[in-house]
Amino acid sequence: MKETYISTCEKNFVNKAILADTRLDGRTLLEPRPLKINFGAKWGSCLVSLGQTRATAQVSCDIQTPKAARPNEGMLYVSVNLSPLAAEHFDGSRSSEATAVINRILEKCLKESKCVDLESLCIVADKKVWNIRVDITIINHDGNLIDCAAIAALAALMHFHRPDVTSTGEEVIVHSFTEKDPLPLTLYHHPICISFITFENGKTVVDPSYLEERVGTAIFTLTLNSHREVCSLYFDYMENTALVADVIPSVSTFAANYAYELIREVKELVRQDVEAKYKKEVPEMNTFAQCIATDKVTSMISERINIKLMTWNHYNQADEEVSCSMETDPVNEEKSEIINVGNGTAELVMSKSNIAEGGKNMWHSSDSSDNEFEHWQDVEFVEVKNRQKTPAETIDLGGDSEEEETTVLSKLDLE
Repeated sequence: MKETYISTCEKNFVNKAILADTRLDGRTLLEPRPLKINFGAKWGSCLVSLGQTRATAQVSCDIQTPKAARPNEGMLYVSVNLSPLAAEHFDGSRSSEATAVINRILEKCLKESKCVDLESLCIVADKKVWNIRVDITIINHDGNLIDCAAIAALAALMHFHRPDVTSTGEEVIVHSFTEKDPLPLTLYHHPICISFITFENGKTVVDPSYLEERVGTAIFTLTLNSHREVCSLYFDYMENTALVADVIPSVSTFAANYAYELIREVKELVRQDVEAKYKKEVPEMNTFAQCIATDKVTSMISERINIKLMTWNHYNQADEEVSCSMETDPVNEEKSEIINVGNGTAELVMSKSNIAEGGKNMWHSSDSSDNEFEHWQDVEFVEVKNRQKTPAETIDLGGDSEEEETTVLSKLDLE
């Protein structure tokens, strides 16, 4: 399925909002979305959430023959898969342009920056080396796939532990985790990707959402490490714009500081999970079980656009229905309202009498914070007295059996 076109109204709305230093989700121009990392039970398995963008990463290893040009070095492969579950226009093909771009950027980030010590992966020179493979799958697309995939790959490599081996010259013995403790990978530095979008009005934002990516005129990605060193640089011009001379100097300092804080946060989360695994404890936080939404069927998607309401709290009163009346159609006499359905979220709905005819699927638990009916008080309980019973209610259905009593007549009874 092809990607849907963006309307001119949406473009103009986003450009005007950015010109006023406002973003639809309430962030400032240089404010990234919150990061969350959940680790699996296996080494090198993680799920990264950057806002609503989610990516999984799994690191695996096997023993292979080294390349002839580098007989004493191991190998590192990076593979990216855009799952059809992430977006309607993803077909799952590894030959798509988006997959090739993300895969090329991650290879520059991880392989060409030489962050992994490949010599430590050598078992027997010119015969056997470790082959490390990083598989990344995008499972939800809400913009900035490059940064989310890069964080997932780095966190998985930092979390991964390979089996210990013993070489006797001719034979290589791979020890299980019960025999010997696994060994972590040696990383010289920790590169991370920071992406920016530039709009036609000259404004630049960090960590763009899906709508901002489609409206922007140019995207560029800086790969930096915790030492504030630039490892690689990627540009993609959608329209002619003077990007290099104007934008990069204005955001380079911010990108370096943000990369430092981001890498420190990833290191801390990895350290907590690794220590819990060595102690054979079940981590209370940052596990796959913590990221599963059990009260919703559509746990990975959102039908609403998160827009920060600057004056919403002015109308919000405790234990009262919060609504703002809109214009009324004189023909159909249908009244529209803005209903507060969550923290900082609102929705435009028709009058309450029309909701019963059709609407959104409300598969929420009773204690869900997103329950749209928690402010509605349409149901009125009325006590009815001295109600006459219907004929169906007067039938006696009691007894031990539902079968009717029968009497068998003989010939003598009929004579």
